[in-house]
Amino acid sequence: MAPYSTRLLVLGVVRIFEPAHGYLLLQELNSWKVDQWANVKPGSVYSALRTLTKDGLLEIVPQEEDDDGSAARASYRTTDFGVQEFEKLLKYALTDILSSTVATTMAGLAFMPFLERAEVVELLEQRKISLLAALAVEAKMVSGFNGDNPHVPPHVVELHLLTSERLAASLRWTEGLLTRLHSGSYSFRHETTDWAPPPNDPIWGSRFQGLDSPGPEA
Repeated sequence: MAPYSTRLLVLGVVRIFEPAHGYLLLQELNSWKVDQWANVKPGSVYSALRTLTKDGLLEIVPQEEDDDGSAARASYRTTDFGVQEFEKLLKYALTDILSSTVATTMAGLAFMPFLERAEVVELLEQRKISLLAALAVEAKMVSGFNGDNPHVPPHVVELHLLTSERLAASLRWTEGLLTRLHSGSYSFRHETTDWAPPPNDPIWGSRFQGLDSPGPEA
């Protein structure tokens, strides 16, 4: 997992619910099964909250009584600097093709509604260009691999073939997503959405603000 994935996930989920306490944030991330595809464990979430607060990306808000009337927990919200960092990481995640896991791309997808549609399209076009360039490099490596190099075992070509297949799959998906976005699929910043969580959702509760203004304005 790229080192910024956990930062992006935690900053992003704070942006969705802010202000919110750590346990609620952890509940939401668990519902995404981030422990499976991003290897983010409960301890990682709380550690990230502390680190992001120390770094000035999050701040602890005055404690209030929880929704259920129980004792208050420390709640977090993003600072202006935190919003800037979140958007930087989000944009990078949507264009990053070098990560060895899907965690970065999936984290980017989770929060892409925070951006405008045109921004996401532009980022995905950049991703497409990078993928085409990387595929060309791998194709050259494979075509020039004749097994005659005494320093490289013949089976090493399979590493390049596997990389080529992964890049090609990512390219097909990227092109498909671009087609869907151009046709109007999904909702983005400053667009109307007809999706909302159920009113009795145990995590969202009354926190849903819509996609036009997710979280407080920067």
